[in-house]
Amino acid sequence: MKKLTMIIVLFVVVVFTGSGAALERGAILYHTSEDGKMYGKTPTPANPELELPCSLTQIVILREFGSGHVALYIGNERIIHAVRDGVVEDDSRNFIPQSDLDNGYQYVGAKVPANYATWTDTEKDQLILKAREQLGADYDLQFRHQKGPYSDGFTCVGLVEYVYEQSGYNGGAGYNITLDGYYPDNASIRSGKTYVQTYNCAETAYHDDDRTNTFSEDVEFSRFEHPLAATLNVGLLHDENSDGDNERYIFFPYTQYIQTTTTAVTTDVPVSGGSGPDDDKNWWECFIVSAAYGSPLHPHVTTFRSFRDRYLRTSSVGRMIVGTYYKYSPPLARFISKHPWARLAARIVLLPVLAVTYVTLQIGPVLSLAAIVFIPALLFIPVYVYRRRRPA
Repeated sequence: MKKLTMIIVLFVVVVFTGSGAALERGAILYHTSEDGKMYGKTPTPANPELELPCSLTQIVILREFGSGHVALYIGNERIIHAVRDGVVEDDSRNFIPQSDLDNGYQYVGAKVPANYATWTDTEKDQLILKAREQLGADYDLQFRHQKGPYSDGFTCVGLVEYVYEQSGYNGGAGYNITLDGYYPDNASIRSGKTYVQTYNCAETAYHDDDRTNTFSEDVEFSRFEHPLAATLNVGLLHDENSDGDNERYIFFPYTQYIQTTTTAVTTDVPVSGGSGPDDDKNWWECFIVSAAYGSPLHPHVTTFRSFRDRYLRTSSVGRMIVGTYYKYSPPLARFISKHPWARLAARIVLLPVLAVTYVTLQIGPVLSLAAIVFIPALLFIPVYVYRRRRPA
């Protein structure tokens, strides 16, 4: 009876303690680049985030120009984002892999549309579907298009902007996070920041070459200048200048982040510490339940996942339990996945937990708790009556 009491108490604490919605599907995640740099964020001469690298090799090939990064959260601790290998679906922990954490990358936060509470489940489903339709698209290494469509490739922030603009929100009209436009733009007044820098490196033959870079605060694209931009044809071309050349623009993540069309939300899923891109087909072996049933798509795994999302992640204690599970489960999960007898044993151990989980999902926590309490009591009644009637 003591063990039964402990189980009941734990069940009540997990399901009923605390409250708060789990991170919404469609939330937009942001992080800085190395050493906390994020282009456009509090630029000063001493901390010049508006300064682009002198070397275009760093910008185009190594992606080391302090732009930061953006991903779309699609639920179940999965994200879709545009990386150097193209548009991929990944584990949310790989938003900031451990190697990036070691290099000073910092999580900035998560945001959703300001009116997201009015979005229907169907509209959110269509948003995720639109994101999945872009899987496999190329990364726009030269920043020639940035916002796609699929055949032209995406940058990270361009992908998220495109998906929202093409979503099923408002009868298919989509949701425009950041106003279309260019800063600076002679056609209208735009707000932003300007930073003059001197390029002096091997690519420019080590001579002073003053260029002006900008950061747009209210429209999508910021103008940038670089001695080799025209030679390498980098950037989105727009607005022919006095020399007859087109200006070149980049859409930076921090521009999207500061828009008032979105609002910040609490991040209660893991977004860092992963091992890197989710290329390993057996990534699911890191979790005991998936390892026990042999696949993350097994119906029983789906049952546990639904319970986690509906009850555990909506309570403070539940989130703590989930976090502890993810932290300590990988070694045991890998052992289980490699030994058939261990997989069978794990399934046996999980059977009563699965039963409680399934019943809770079907009838709710209150009736499920009542069943846990009263069914054992009903089974005990015949034993109690028999003992009472047995002659002394």
